[in-house]
Amino acid sequence: MGSKIMGSKMGRSARPLLGLAALLGIALLGAPQAGLSARDRFVPPALTKATDIPYPIEVLATGLVTLSVNLSVAGQPPTTQVLRDIPGLTSVASSIVTTWNYSSGKLDNNPSPSTINIEVVFNPSSTLNQNLQVTPVAPAPPPFPAGYLPPEVAVASFASSPATSAGWGAVVLDVAIDKFGSIKKVDTIRDVPSLTPEAIATVKRWTINPAMFNGKAIESKLVVAFVFRPHPQ
Repeated sequence: MGSKIMGSKMGRSARPLLGLAALLGIALLGAPQAGLSARDRFVPPALTKATDIPYPIEVLATGLVTLSVNLSVAGQPPTTQVLRDIPGLTSVASSIVTTWNYSSGKLDNNPSPSTINIEVVFNPSSTLNQNLQVTPVAPAPPPFPAGYLPPEVAVASFASSPATSAGWGAVVLDVAIDKFGSIKKVDTIRDVPSLTPEAIATVKRWTINPAMFNGKAIESKLVVAFVFRPHPQ
């Protein structure tokens, strides 16, 4: 008899503890971001479709144009900020990249305003992988979301343009970068068959600083476009 009474009392006293544990479990499920790493909390945006970038025939300049593309969640046309400028070429690149298709980034598994950088290399018609001058980026408003810094090119080179190639136009690459700055994968978004292999081989030799989120390195995407002009006849 005494053991039955004691068991009944223990059962009644355990119920509040079980209820408290359930409430704690629900609370934890309702706030997943508290336990996520910086890598898991933010997934950077990516380019999904690109068109050609024309190389104005009247412009003799070559080099690197860097654009910061800001994407909204609502699907509005993206806005661009110029981080590296080449007069006569920047406006062409900027007007084209706003027409491309992107997938927005995600913060805590929800679509979020996000920023992706696009490196546009206006390539000489004849080059042997010579170094590309990488100047400091111009001041710009902070990228989206707060705490995110896109990957940054530190050392780069032009792509070799074989004199035997009849191809020209923009090779657009989606470059996946790990948290150490190493290139994990390169996908071709726009292809020029005779030039794409050289463009991929060239970007794999670049040195890229990884993206950061809240002070921690994360995996990210960088868009690199090599714009080849036709060889002189």
